[in-house]
Amino acid sequence: MRQTTLNLPEELVSKAEAYAASHGTTMTALVRSHLEAVTSGGTSPPDDDPLLAYSMRRLSRRDAIKLLGLRDYTGLLILLGDADLPIPRPSAQEIEDQAALFEKLWRQG
Repeated sequence: MRQTTLNLPEELVSKAEAYAASHGTTMTALVRSHLEAVTSGGTSPPDDDPLLAYSMRRLSRRDAIKLLGLRDYTGLLILLGDADLPIPRPSAQEIEDQAALFEKLWRQG
């Protein structure tokens, strides 16, 4: 493997080290995982960082909560915010399904 040096702000490195330690991983694994995720076009399977895998829509909400040892979705949202990762957007099919359900409920009301 090639060794690479990155120039990062001290505060960011400290936060990244704390995040990695709390998730049982390393900064190298975090950087590798993120670079693989952003360059793969979403085709690689979930790796050892469930939070990143969830953020990239490669892991279900339920599985992410379970793997991260969280109580509920609120905890997952907090971790995403703390890690400055985006909440995954619903797929086009999920949006269509939600719209159809809304229309059905609207007509019943």
